[in-house]
Amino acid sequence: MVLGDNMTGKKLTIVSINGPYRDEGVFTMMRLAHAAKEKGITVNFFNYLDATVIAHRDQAPKEFPPIETIFGTIVKKGIKEPKADAIACIKCTDARGVTKQQTEGVIIGGLYDLGEWTAESDKTILLG
Repeated sequence: MVLGDNMTGKKLTIVSINGPYRDEGVFTMMRLAHAAKEKGITVNFFNYLDATVIAHRDQAPKEFPPIETIFGTIVKKGIKEPKADAIACIKCTDARGVTKQQTEGVIIGGLYDLGEWTAESDKTILLG
């Protein structure tokens, strides 16, 4: 799927596994998601492993923009279907103690949800 002019109805699932301030991966994910949304593509985020910290509320990094705010803006802008646009893995959030601190619009789910999204998506990308 190339980001052409008429992409309405297409779905992209982005699976992220790295934490928010490790490298440019999360910022690349945000730019990709924003570009896809601008083309009318529905974007599903599945935050797995350390990526479950991406949507953790009340982050206060000193040297970086707060990724939770950027992520939350994209998620809130993009809820177009009955199903949420962002799922954080329950086992991963529990292990990191961030289950109850996910930003608005992110639901807690599991690998079954990822399987459903992968089957429904035109493309699935793993960043990490």
